[in-house]
Amino acid sequence: MTTRRLSLTTLAALLVASSLAQSQLIRAQAASPTPLVYTVSFPEPASKTFTVDVAVPTDGRASVDLMMAIWSPGFYGLQNYADRVTAFSATAPDGAALTVTKPTPSRWTVATGGLPTFTFSYTLSAPRLSNLSNGVTESGAVIIGPSTYVTLVDQTDRPADVTLRLPPTWTGSMTSLDSAPDGRPNHYVAPDYDVLADSPILAGADLTTTAFTVGGIQHYWTYLGQAEWDGARVAAAITPLIEEHIRFWGGLPYQKYVFLNIVTAGRGGSGVEHLNSVAITGGGREPADQTARFRNAVFLSHEYFHAMNVKRLRPVELGPFDYEHAPVTTGLWVGEGLTSYFGDLLAARAGLGSPEDYLAVCSRHITDLQTKQPGRLVQTLEQSSAQMFERIPSDQKVDYYVKGPVVGLVLDAHIRRATNGQRSMDDVMRLERERWSGARGYTGAEFNATVSDAAGFDVEPLLHTLIATTEEIDYTEMLDWFGLRFKTGDPAAAWTLEVRPDATSAQRQHFADLLAHTKK
Repeated sequence: MTTRRLSLTTLAALLVASSLAQSQLIRAQAASPTPLVYTVSFPEPASKTFTVDVAVPTDGRASVDLMMAIWSPGFYGLQNYADRVTAFSATAPDGAALTVTKPTPSRWTVATGGLPTFTFSYTLSAPRLSNLSNGVTESGAVIIGPSTYVTLVDQTDRPADVTLRLPPTWTGSMTSLDSAPDGRPNHYVAPDYDVLADSPILAGADLTTTAFTVGGIQHYWTYLGQAEWDGARVAAAITPLIEEHIRFWGGLPYQKYVFLNIVTAGRGGSGVEHLNSVAITGGGREPADQTARFRNAVFLSHEYFHAMNVKRLRPVELGPFDYEHAPVTTGLWVGEGLTSYFGDLLAARAGLGSPEDYLAVCSRHITDLQTKQPGRLVQTLEQSSAQMFERIPSDQKVDYYVKGPVVGLVLDAHIRRATNGQRSMDDVMRLERERWSGARGYTGAEFNATVSDAAGFDVEPLLHTLIATTEEIDYTEMLDWFGLRFKTGDPAAAWTLEVRPDATSAQRQHFADLLAHTKK
């Protein structure tokens, strides 16, 4: 061991560096905003209501403005969430009442008198268990972020702390939120309001969770309510699907993902995507036959694809969110339409359906577009997205959920044919992710330019026709490349796809390549 003496100069430099580091740490700690601390309670579940108390820091201001969202990411419709607040009040730390006014339908102003903090308390009506809004029964609850959490108007990046106080007969809760460092049950944290709002919570007596790992990532299948389809069997059934998504993207962008299932009386289902979870309503029954199994796989695949497409790869207008104003974007044909295209495709690639099953789903999209969407001749796909919050007569609009996946199929065939199968829409989505995922997102022009860059040639003429005009879609190239045709002889099946009896071996191979496992 060599002993070394520090010179006075070196020692002084070290002391200065240490002082600077300490100052930077103090500044970082001071700059970290005090979290909003929410306590969610269910004093009378039978009343279909619950209460929220939120401790709000004031930063010394004489008055503080609070707000509640008017729309919810993933559910593109204006909502009057604040109308479901049936009572509200504000109190000082010593319990004294503070004056609260309501300057707008979705805002409250609290006169604080410069107090460092206060508590805002409110009661929420929650009449029906749903993946779209709050619901409370005697045996359980669904907590949807935007319709639950009042927040500061001027601070959406402030951390949040949430504690659930559950009735004694309820067994627990489940969410994609991180557990709080103290490890207490039903105690969660979020780094900001965006994450808090985008993380639903299920809680109740009939709450069951099956944990399973795919690709090193922990997944959870949770039921709220009595379900016939065992969670372990569900996990086994959807693992190949998740593996296919991992192959497609080359990995997953999270360490925890939760399928939150709200069991309802009906057999139908719906899903709303969230950052690290999906909220689903359904009957909790195993699909009865192969057709139903593939449709269920397609449904789950769509929602799972959203964890990347929309949540992490998104139009610039869809984040950071302005919860008091509805966004306007032309990009939902990508966010929803291409998600449907790849949701269908990856379910087939995962081996959860036959080529015939896949063609049946594609046929349904095309049939719906050509026979049930007269607005396709009036409204463009980009306009359909930009006008998503507007009330437009059904015969004057086109649904991006319907036309979007059809456009995906036609574009894919166009790229594959022009490159002799060397490039595809897979390459498009991967390059889009590489360039545009993250905090900023993409503009419509940037997304469109990247399509051509990924394809290696100018796709703009066809892309413009498909998304920016009301011209009828020309299916000729797609049919020829994949060796398909529309059935003849039955008017009811006029837009139903099938493999041509005389398809060449090359055409059959093209179709097989489309449905083969994704190449890593």
